Amino acid sequence: MSRLLVIGTGLVGGSFALAMRQVGRFAHIDGYDSDTASANAALQRGQIDAVAPDLEAAVATADAVLVAVPTNAIAALVRRIAMTRRGNSPTVMDVGSVKGSVLAALRSSGAMPATFVPGHPMAGSEKRGSAAADAGLFRDRPVILTPQPETDPAALERAREWWTATGARVVETNAPIHDEMVALTSHLPHLVAYAFMNWVEQPHGGAAADFAGPGLHDFTRIAASDPAMWRLILSENRAAVLAQYDGWSASMTRFVDLLRNGHDDELEALIGSAQAARLRMVERGEANDG
Repeated sequence: MSRLLVIGTGLVGGSFALAMRQVGRFAHIDGYDSDTASANAALQRGQIDAVAPDLEAAVATADAVLVAVPTNAIAALVRRIAMTRRGNSPTVMDVGSVKGSVLAALRSSGAMPATFVPGHPMAGSEKRGSAAADAGLFRDRPVILTPQPETDPAALERAREWWTATGARVVETNAPIHDEMVALTSHLPHLVAYAFMNWVEQPHGGAAADFAGPGLHDFTRIAASDPAMWRLILSENRAAVLAQYDGWSASMTRFVDLLRNGHDDELEALIGSAQAARLRMVERGEANDG
């Protein structure tokens, strides 16, 4: 009887549990959460079969473990799992948005567990908690795996198969490239959205809502994301986010200089190149979805 243990029964953990239930990969799914109310809610919604009252006991019978907790708690949990199941560890996956700090913390506490497969699904929502869980959350979305030299190939293959079963597109890279690229595609956009909403609100107050169309709502949707979680993500990937900010700032300055100096033809050309880049990105996404 194959068993999955989901540690962290919020949006991502609950969605993975639902996806695994939908495809029948595990006969039994346990949930463990430091917030017992969250675990009980996941049980009531049918995302898990049982709430694990004791982590070590749940780990002892698990064939797979998904660690879906804040990035600063991942390394300690992965180490705890490895210590509980010395020499017979289940395949362990995480969903952390930052990989470098997690792996450094894990290495500082001992050897890298061979059955740990670091990962990051590029899927989420500004919503949180088990109530937002969705079996289709990962469908047609990239899941980035960053296996280490010590990673057991069999564990990597199992993780790849499970993530593929959710409908995700599995991408494999190393941790530095992951952190650099998600700083560009996820972390910096969140930072910009937060800054923009503060600019909208502070000088203009609620009056801006009377003039807001879908463009503002689409652009700032992610500014509704959890502040505590994003403080942690941004601080743990600080160097990569700041490097991407410097590049983006230079690009923004170029647009502003053309506008300020009345170089309208050049401004249109630059806007056109951005439009073409956006269309290419959409086309690549549609090709991947197919």
